Amino acid sequence: MLSMLGNIGWRCSKDEVGDCYCLMDVGKARVQVIPSIGKRSDHFRVSLMPSISTEGFTKAAEFILGEDVGFEPIIVSNEAPKKITNLSLDDIIRLSQDAILWANKQDLSEGLRLYRELPTNSKGARPLRHLAALALNGDVECLTSYRNNFEQGNRLGFVPYITLEIIDRAILAAQGKMGVKQGSEWT
Repeated sequence: MLSMLGNIGWRCSKDEVGDCYCLMDVGKARVQVIPSIGKRSDHFRVSLMPSISTEGFTKAAEFILGEDVGFEPIIVSNEAPKKITNLSLDDIIRLSQDAILWANKQDLSEGLRLYRELPTNSKGARPLRHLAALALNGDVECLTSYRNNFEQGNRLGFVPYITLEIIDRAILAAQGKMGVKQGSEWT
């Protein structure tokens, strides 16, 4: 399926653990799909699991984390896999078009707003996304309050990987330093 996606314009690769993904720029947004095919006795279960982001959001997350993340989603589709009897290139093209149509309907500003409003005790990658959304919004005041709490020993429920250094980089990003820009240009 990767070669078929590559033939219709997706840039496909593997991540650090060997999972396949494909990217396509659609306007100012970047769409990622994670292709999955499951063979059943009488059909295939196929999913592209699309998500959407922007270069700016990913760059902000990378700067704040201090390492390359490649793609950091703003919105992820949770659509169920499709049941397809005989998988063909036409099916892959249709699924690709559906992923792009889905992406075009998403409100990235709303997705970023939801990340900004996350509680500090969120789990997984959400705290990084929260900080990146605050930085893109230029919310130095909120990030500085996080820093002050950290200095006083109050981690505000942040997961362990969120360190004072990460908060400091988020503040720099919110101030427009280190190449991370705020505002609609990045959303």
